Amino acid sequence: MRAFALKEWWTSKGYDAEVFHPLEQTSSLYRFGTNLYNFIQKRVPWCHSLYFKFLECANLHRSSRFLIGRNHFKSFIEDNKPEVLVSVHAHLNHAYLDITKQCFPESKFIIYCGEFSDGKGFSRHWINPKADLFTGPFESTCETAIRKGMPPSKVQVGGLLLRQAFHTNSDKVERNSKIKLKSMGINPGENFVTLGTGANGTNNHLRICREMNKSLRNSNIKQIVALCGENRKLQKDLNSMHLGKGVRIIALLKVGAEEMVSLLSETCCLLARPGAGISAEALAMHTPIVFNICGGVMPQETNNLNYWKLHGCKTSIISKPEQFPLCLEKKISAIGVTLPSKPSILEIIERIGNEK
Repeated sequence: MRAFALKEWWTSKGYDAEVFHPLEQTSSLYRFGTNLYNFIQKRVPWCHSLYFKFLECANLHRSSRFLIGRNHFKSFIEDNKPEVLVSVHAHLNHAYLDITKQCFPESKFIIYCGEFSDGKGFSRHWINPKADLFTGPFESTCETAIRKGMPPSKVQVGGLLLRQAFHTNSDKVERNSKIKLKSMGINPGENFVTLGTGANGTNNHLRICREMNKSLRNSNIKQIVALCGENRKLQKDLNSMHLGKGVRIIALLKVGAEEMVSLLSETCCLLARPGAGISAEALAMHTPIVFNICGGVMPQETNNLNYWKLHGCKTSIISKPEQFPLCLEKKISAIGVTLPSKPSILEIIERIGNEK
């Protein structure tokens, strides 16, 4: 998501940009590893601690000499000759950096780490002093990088990297929200909660809705908006559910950035796993959030939970679906970040790219 957000911003400035996925596009083995990661996230999040530890020790992408698919990536660099290459993935910052510099020494290599804070899921592979710059959304991200070995002179806070709609003036968001909600089948005059899904479609919406049906009889929540990603079967199953006391489910497939902004700015609360993408969007819209850790916590998710703790916010967390209705009976804390008109990282990239 961060890569496509950056491309959207960069091309809007009149520059060329290309998104490339080395792990998925250069090797069937690495593609299998990515798919395994996605499977673990969907089915057994607790098991990811073992997978994460393996990846931390295995050094699969540290040496360009042993990198699988290196010729494919080398051809990509030689064909495109990028003035600046921005990595947004922990496992692209060593062998891929070396190949980039070998093929096109003039290219600048920037690491954008999306982690919010330190934690047991802050991969050591984010750190490479040979990079031209390390940047991340928050001071806590950058302080962690320095502690782990990045030279302070090569570290700078870059702010959140979100799609353009999230940087819209708040007055304009307020004016447009009711129209956007109506277009999605949501009644702006009634309270609603939003069930979020991760980039990989991770969710337990059906179980959550069944539990809410048992407990929302006397609640002021009249609508449950369930984000289904690209899962049409889930959307069909949710839309066929009949809840009592006038509570209805609006199950939506993948929504656009403007729709997401309207949802997060108007919802009573968001239920979502503590992944960096949707958590960043909630921060940008100051959305009250309940973190869904049913099935266990992935190491990277602890980094984001630690950010809430770092800012003195009492986090609302559920580990079982039946706990969510109880959360709605209490005040859910929200913290937020006021975004500038455009991400700070754009100026950083321009500056680094112009350096000789």
